[in-house]
Amino acid sequence: MKKLLILGGDSALIPIIKAAKAKGVYVITCDYLPNNIAHTYSDAYINHSTTDKEEILIDAQKLGIDGILTFTDSGVYSAAYVAERMGLPTPGPLLAIEILQNKDKFREFLLKSGLNVPRFKEFFDKYSYEKEVPSFEFPIIVKPIDSAGSKGVTKVVCAEDLNDAYENAVMFSNRKGVIVEEFIEPDGPQIHGDCYVKNGKLSFIYLGDHHFDSSINNLVPISTTWPSVHSDAHIEAVKEQIANVIKLVGFNQGGINIEARISKKDGKAYLIDVGARNGGNFTPIVIQYASGFDFVDSSLNYALSLPQSDYHISNKGNYAYMVIHSKNDGCLKKITISDELSSHIVERYDYYKYGDKVRSFRGANAAIGILIVKFTSKEEMWYFVDQMDFHIIVEVD
Repeated sequence: MKKLLILGGDSALIPIIKAAKAKGVYVITCDYLPNNIAHTYSDAYINHSTTDKEEILIDAQKLGIDGILTFTDSGVYSAAYVAERMGLPTPGPLLAIEILQNKDKFREFLLKSGLNVPRFKEFFDKYSYEKEVPSFEFPIIVKPIDSAGSKGVTKVVCAEDLNDAYENAVMFSNRKGVIVEEFIEPDGPQIHGDCYVKNGKLSFIYLGDHHFDSSINNLVPISTTWPSVHSDAHIEAVKEQIANVIKLVGFNQGGINIEARISKKDGKAYLIDVGARNGGNFTPIVIQYASGFDFVDSSLNYALSLPQSDYHISNKGNYAYMVIHSKNDGCLKKITISDELSSHIVERYDYYKYGDKVRSFRGANAAIGILIVKFTSKEEMWYFVDQMDFHIIVEVD
């Protein structure tokens, strides 16, 4: 029986664990939260932070694992490190993973590679930040150099807000650094989706559109809708950028999550964020519904050195995830889904019980749950997402 180590423990791992066990695989999960729900589905659990690569390696060698996977940003480097040390299938050399997982190194890589990149600069001390940032053209984006899920990210429109933005970003940075970049005013919605790389080449990509709740935080997505409303030319421009990144950075195989914008200023495609793993909020599952491509099966087969499957790819309809979220901190009292929206739900995942403490949705880690939904048209899909507050009502005390 093959053994698979999965780094992480949240609800998004449940479909992956179930798919692995359906293949007869012994599944071990790992994070520092033993009460996380995914551990109730695995065969065994080890208690380490997903960033603690050396301790994970020791246990992985003792357990004699045949493969390692992660679908969480914090575990990407550790998974690649363990795979490389144990001679297991790995998404790419550690240098490639390090570049993709660190915003400062990724921006520097784009610049040196001649790819599209906004003006940027990283800072590791507040003095330099305060001295140099005012020379940027506002608005700007200030964010941690090594975080994900929009944690610590601030759009700054005037110099008076620079101090708060710096403190917010540093709080979420392990390396205590921030990156400042010029804000790209988008032509159309922000583009989001996943791609799959096979033998160093872009094998599959499916892109949709991000949606935000501007009343809370217009940088944390509450939904992605597939397929995108962008023109074929815009989508091809994004594909070209990501294909060049994959080739030049040396990424070998696995899922990659993409956020991109078409600049209203110059019409070019800019990669806002690239992660060496599939997207959160059940993104790979939604894309499977929408396209037929099975990220989970592909990732499992590669990690466990099993033959890759062929998938029939086609546009299977209009799908989205919707984040159930609260505008306020408090104890969860009630979630009401309208009858109109309920008829479109394909899958539902609730992260909290009534009475649990929840937070205002200012970061992806404050989600209360996820809906995977299907619609008959893009217009219908956008209507429901735009009117989410009327169809998903969250009450807190």
